[in-house]
Amino acid sequence: MSKIIKSILENVSWLDEFSSVLTVFFALFFIVIVVGVLRWKKEKVEEYKNLPFSKNDSDIIN
Repeated sequence: MSKIIKSILENVSWLDEFSSVLTVFFALFFIVIVVGVLRWKKEKVEEYKNLPFSKNDSDIIN
């Protein structure tokens, strides 16, 4: 099956450009997520860290 797909996709000229664009998009998205996480305040990180151990359900909703 993969040989058939490989032979079909060998002749697609725009596939290289499309994969390059998707790789750049993924890298930018990944960097944005990492920067966003690194900018979290310590209090927010502590809140998320202790979320499963909160004493009542009202802590989770807020």
